Parts: sequence; structure tokens; C-alpha cells
Amino acid sequence: MTYSDQQILINRVIDYIDQHLTEDLSLEQLAKVSTYSPYHFQRLFKGFIGETPAGYVKRIRLENAAHMLIYEPDIPVTEVAMINGFASLSYFTYSFNAYFNSNPKRWREGAYLERFPREYVNSKKSKTFSTNPKAIQSRESYNEFKWLDLTEVKVAELPECTTINRYFTGSYTEGIPETWRDLYHWGNARNLMKGNSLLFGVPKSNPYITPPDKNRYECRLAVKDQSLSGDDVNHFSGGKHVIYEFPDPVDYGERGMLIEYYSELYSYWLPQSGFRYLGNPVELVEVRGVQGSLDIRCGIKAIALAIEPN
Repeated sequence: MTYSDQQILINRVIDYIDQHLTEDLSLEQLAKVSTYSPYHFQRLFKGFIGETPAGYVKRIRLENAAHMLIYEPDIPVTEVAMINGFASLSYFTYSFNAYFNSNPKRWREGAYLERFPREYVNSKKSKTFSTNPKAIQSRESYNEFKWLDLTEVKVAELPECTTINRYFTGSYTEGIPETWRDLYHWGNARNLMKGNSLLFGVPKSNPYITPPDKNRYECRLAVKDQSLSGDDVNHFSGGKHVIYEFPDPVDYGERGMLIEYYSELYSYWLPQSGFRYLGNPVELVEVRGVQGSLDIRCGIKAIALAIEPN
């Protein structure tokens, strides 16, 4: 098995964890998904991810719970714990406090704001970000729309499709374009990269909750060839999404600006819309090759959240 094959295998296990957070995610069960023995799987997983499988599972459960506590204020803390695979409220509270230095109730009431500034506050701002007249001047809780132009928010269907995936782990402000370059040239060499190809990214982490070096991101190319197979071939269910398009594609280095838009979609648009979000956001991406070189230019054209009636 090549290095690439091993990475794909680990990604398959990570996808399984995401989809089965409330179920048995013991070392033995995850090793079974990987087809390795528990001993070899644990070594392989830690080598790629930098954490033991048990440590990774617990962190993902806690971070998902932290996100829900912020953006799902009507779900009781006990239910948040159960949804994220914790068998008891006492163990969830103990673990949450140890990881976030706050109990779940205090976190929901605003303690999360102490964590939010992080790496994006002092990062280089785009012209749009630095000159926006509605820019946030302080870090107090939001109380109005400051970034979203509500006339540009729309609800639309994204198509169900098969995708080829590439995965990135690390800070969302750098590195992701290199993953897009790999996928772009792979698809181009196989005549899968058309002018109207759907390319989208899926941020799997909230970058104000997850440590920067552990953020996960999926780069996905939609394909029509149903004969493709392999662990990097995946299914996207599509469906109803709220979509906000930018006048010009946004650079990945401007994650601080994107966070403001996401925050208003989650915190203000959704509660007033009659919808609820279903999972990770989707970023519709433009990728273009640079003539005469192997470089690419890429940017985020729009952000979207899968939704359903509340």
C-alpha cells in the first residue's frame, strides 16, 4: 500500500467518525473500518493525524458540541451531550471544562467570545475587509446584520453528485490552494475539469474552536463519470442551501472576513428564516489555471449552508 493509499484509508476512517459520532467508535471498531489490526491502525492513525484515535474522537465530539452550544441555543445541554456521543452529562461537563476551560452553560452564555479572536484578528485584511463601512470595531456580541446584504441572500438547490475529494489539514488561511492545485491537475489530466465543473470546499472545523493546525478541509470536484471508483470517490447529497455570493472571489487568506459572514448566517439569518442548518458549510470555489505554468488561481465565490425547515 502506497503512502497515498494509506492517506485515503485514514480519510475513510475520519469520514466514518463524522457520520457515527453517537455510535461505538472504539479502537476495535475503527480498526475494523480501516481493515488493519488495532495495533497497526493506531500506529498509522497517529502517524498521519498526530493524535490517537481515542483522542481524536473525543476532541471532535467536544468541538462539535461547542459549535452546537453557540448556534443551536434551543437544544438543551444534555441533548447536545448525547448527540455528540457522551453517555452522561457529568462526563461531558468534566471533559468540556478540561478542554475549553469553561462549563457548557457558561460557554453558551458568551464564554466562547474569549476564544474567538485567535489567529484571524491580526491577519492581513483584504481591501474589502479593511474598508467595509460596516466592519466590526469591537468583539462584543453581534446585535445586527453588519456584513450580510440580505438582498443577496438566496435559497437554492445544489445538485446531488459524485465527487473526487482531496483533503487538507492545517490553518485555513494558507495551504488549501496547494490542495486545489493537486485536484485541478488530476482532473485536467483525465478530462474531468470542464469550464462549468462544480468545485466546492467543505470546511469540517470551526476555526475559532479547533486549533489551527488541526482544521480539516475537503476540496471536491463534481464528476459525471459513474464508473469511477476508489476511496477518494464520494457522494454529495446536494439539496436546499442558503447561499451568499460575493461580488468577487475571496482569497483563502481572508478567513477573518468569511467568519463574519458565517457568523451572521448562523446567528441572525437562520433564526429569523424558519430554517435550521444540517451540517458543515459549503464554499463554492473558482479554480483557474495560469497559462504557461502549473500554478492556479482560486477563490471562494460563495458560501452556503445546507438547510431544512425548522
